[in-house]
Amino acid sequence: MPPLDKRIKKFLKNSIRVAPKISNKGELAELRAGLVSQYPQTRKDAIKKTIQQMTLGKDVSSLFPDVLKNIATNDVEQKKLVYLYVMNYAETHPELCILAVNTFVTDAQDPNPLIRCMSIRTMSMIRVDKILEYVEIPLRRTLQDDNPYVRKTAVICVAKLFQLNKELCIELGVLEDLVSALDDNNPMVVANATASLSEINAMDPTVISLLDLIQSHVSRFLLALNECTEWARITILGALAEYTAQDCVEAQEIIDRVTAHLQHVNPAVVLATIKVIIKNLVQIEPEAKKIVMTKLASALVSIMSTPPEMQYVALRNIRIILEKYPTLLTKEARIFYVKFNDPLYVKLEKIDILVRLVDPTNVKQCYVLMRELKEYAMEFEPEFVSRAIQGLAQLAIKCGEMTFVSKTFEILLDLLESQDALRNDCCIAVCDLLRHAVGNEVLTANACELFSTWPVNEVLLLSDSAKCNYIWLMGQYPNKFGELQDKLSCFIENFAEEEPLTQTSILITVVRLHSKLPGSILQNVLELATNQIQELDVRDMAIIYWRCLSMPNADQLIAELCSSVSPQIENTLDTFTPDVLEKLLTEISSVSSVYFKPQFDGPRNAVHHHNVVRGRHIDELKDLAKNELARKANDDVLLDFDEDEDDLVSPRSSMAAGGPQSHMDDLDNLFDFGVSSSSQNNGNGNDSIDKGVADLNLGKPEQQQSNQQQSQQSQNTINSNTQDLLDLF
Repeated sequence: MPPLDKRIKKFLKNSIRVAPKISNKGELAELRAGLVSQYPQTRKDAIKKTIQQMTLGKDVSSLFPDVLKNIATNDVEQKKLVYLYVMNYAETHPELCILAVNTFVTDAQDPNPLIRCMSIRTMSMIRVDKILEYVEIPLRRTLQDDNPYVRKTAVICVAKLFQLNKELCIELGVLEDLVSALDDNNPMVVANATASLSEINAMDPTVISLLDLIQSHVSRFLLALNECTEWARITILGALAEYTAQDCVEAQEIIDRVTAHLQHVNPAVVLATIKVIIKNLVQIEPEAKKIVMTKLASALVSIMSTPPEMQYVALRNIRIILEKYPTLLTKEARIFYVKFNDPLYVKLEKIDILVRLVDPTNVKQCYVLMRELKEYAMEFEPEFVSRAIQGLAQLAIKCGEMTFVSKTFEILLDLLESQDALRNDCCIAVCDLLRHAVGNEVLTANACELFSTWPVNEVLLLSDSAKCNYIWLMGQYPNKFGELQDKLSCFIENFAEEEPLTQTSILITVVRLHSKLPGSILQNVLELATNQIQELDVRDMAIIYWRCLSMPNADQLIAELCSSVSPQIENTLDTFTPDVLEKLLTEISSVSSVYFKPQFDGPRNAVHHHNVVRGRHIDELKDLAKNELARKANDDVLLDFDEDEDDLVSPRSSMAAGGPQSHMDDLDNLFDFGVSSSSQNNGNGNDSIDKGVADLNLGKPEQQQSNQQQSQQSQNTINSNTQDLLDLF
């Protein structure tokens, strides 16, 4: 008899020879034949090839019955592949999924904890209602399983079940088991239960009180924090960031327990820890606060050694933190200097951080950064150079010292003369400095002397903001420009093609210089702005000017406008409003912090409004709309506190006069597609157009007499608009 090893080799050779292999082409016929083969290895290879084709995006749903036959096996790898296939194609074959229910229920009691996890995970992810009816017993059993790996998987399945069928999840009562999982001895179970409860609270805040649960389990979270994985730590830290400490002692305890995670290798853990510390930083003592701030600065500096993508996220979050604590990283400015191999998006964020970090009282530090930004302005990337020039102006305005401003001004003028490609950015920066150094004749003379040498007919400025600043400068200092009328005429000729900022600047400048320009230019610009421009701001301003010119004291008003001085610019850095800043601080390390847009809670309540109209007939919608208009009409009458008795109108008379009743008539016309209503609307539309044209011509000489007979209410509106215009200048 041959030795044992030879017999084993012979057996393996025969097995390989007898079991045919599945080709790499993956045709459905070959795959189907392999799935029903009598050889286990052939069936397993066929399942792998099927999953491969499914991953590539090919439709292999026709093999569902054949794949499902291989679900009852002791091979864990093969069972995992079959479960993956079933989850992907369950919706296309919901009837066949019922055949696998018994296997799911049986696997939920398997001695192998991995198989128990796969079974309950698959049942919770199959979006078939008939499958969910059988999930109660396996889910309850796995929630109380002896193995913590099974329990941590089961608590996540509760959130998936809640997403698929909220009513069923509440009816089964598994939410109570999920809440009790917060007291589990295993930290991973606690973390997954916290994540599951957070997802359920995001879907429906009325089901559970997440804040109360966090408040009652703060100590449990702090104990589990050091014993779980990094992603579980992020989940627990996110829950702790939602909790507000009761007093300074508890806040100090929370900070002490989480501070150790500032040195974690994962930047996401570091940012989540920073969010928790900032939430509790306002309640601790000042001396302890200084120590914590030092640790925060070290943690933020350590993140800057990560890959560029992580650096960008960190820089965006640092931008938010510096808004709250401007002096946090003042001593670490050199960390944010631009490196030659940094991507462009990182370079732009670093310049923004550098300008914010500099201490305006430290002139030496300001000069160091000014030289650094000057070097950046010599680079070849246009967007990077543009941001460096803008940073020079922001730095000078932030420092405020006239010597430093003059030095920065000289640098900008040198760049303006040496490189024609920088004219747009340098023009904007120079005008910003002139707005900051109001009354400085030296800077004004140097800038106007350079700008006045530009040729008249050549297009030197391309951006809307640069043209706006250049025209503003001519209007502010007209005596320092030669050929002023010719230069303005070049812009007026293309008035309709210019962008809104340039149009607004032309309009304001022409009004200011009306005494130095021919009268036809002013009338021409006002007519263009009111008749050919679609931008509402430009048209409204032109209409205000028309009406100001039609007033009896027009000369005095225009004189006041022309003698006004631009307000001094104290800061050109973008800032958040206090409310937005507080919301962004609570959303550090999220997508909201990268886009600087806090999450909006409105859609949760808006769902109910959508349900009001969903599934209703057109007549019901019509009645709902009429009732809403009637309700708003009554609210308007109740809120009418006009003291003039002649202006008081009852609801009925208001409807008869074309108020809310006219809106209801328009609503009837919206739902009625008859010819008579359409012709009626056309007549009303012509009257509205004629009235609008008359309003646009208020400033013309032939209608000035009728404008003087306006009502007192219209006159008050004009005076209010005039006062706003004075405030604008």
